[in-house]
Amino acid sequence: MVGAAWNNREQVDAFTRTFGVKGYDAYDELLERERIDIVHLAAPVSQLADLTIRCARAGKHIILGKPMAMNVAQADRMVEAVEAAGISCFPFQGIMRLRFAELKARIDQGQIGEIVVLHQTSRWSIAEDWYHSGSPGWFADPAQVPGGAFIDEGIYWVDLFRWLSGSEVVQVEAKIKNLVHKEIAVEDWGMATFTLANGIVATLEASWTINAPRPTGPSPKQNSVVRFEAVGTRGEIIDQWFRAPGRAVLAAGAADWVFERQSEEPFAPPSPSPLTHLIECLEQNRPPAATIQEARRSLIVALAAYESAKEKRSVHLSW
Repeated sequence: MVGAAWNNREQVDAFTRTFGVKGYDAYDELLERERIDIVHLAAPVSQLADLTIRCARAGKHIILGKPMAMNVAQADRMVEAVEAAGISCFPFQGIMRLRFAELKARIDQGQIGEIVVLHQTSRWSIAEDWYHSGSPGWFADPAQVPGGAFIDEGIYWVDLFRWLSGSEVVQVEAKIKNLVHKEIAVEDWGMATFTLANGIVATLEASWTINAPRPTGPSPKQNSVVRFEAVGTRGEIIDQWFRAPGRAVLAAGAADWVFERQSEEPFAPPSPSPLTHLIECLEQNRPPAATIQEARRSLIVALAAYESAKEKRSVHLSW
């Protein structure tokens, strides 16, 4: 890391002191002054389109924050800029492709038969706009995000559903509400059912409803509920964070469940790291596991869930 830029001077000073790098108030100043190969964009969603286009035109490879854009029109401009520049862009929402690579290989090998249903529960405490700020800030500002907990926590899993199934979502039915944090301007809970073109049904619950031991803060990560289930015609796989067992498998022909591993450390870094993955891809001249084009498709699906909830009807997608 060589530098960081952010429009809050106090916050950028704290960050740069911690990591021993230069801080800038203006994004362009950082791009112009420093020798940079990769930029990690972690700004509010409303700024990501402009920043992606600037970085692409400057020839910088990108780790793109999530969700990628406020709307599909912005996403289209971002994809066009990345393609025109010929740079690599790994969308952060694609990290589940890295984390679940081994699981996907087992599913593809038929260890639980053919997949028929996918479930994901992802209940976290409310987001914070800065380390220990105690406030969601821009995460709960409709001018800066396309939605609340459902898209913030759920976009990872929309991408995973599409990837694991090898199919596109063609129908979405969803509900969103404020169950715990009724004072914020975006939802703190959402649930959706996705029907994929190959017949697989996937369900997703994504929320900020964990509020113990306190309603803001947030609550410790290990209090969150993150549980994935793949249901096959001959078995099942359950994978969960912060709980034991971390993974349980009922394989095809098995007499009983096998508990394979413990849960991961609550504050462990992502593994594999998106940055490490992107560097390896650049060095080996291969595309990353997820692309900005894939991120655009997942955004379309997530936005369709909001349309379904608002209009109280199923939304059909064609590709």
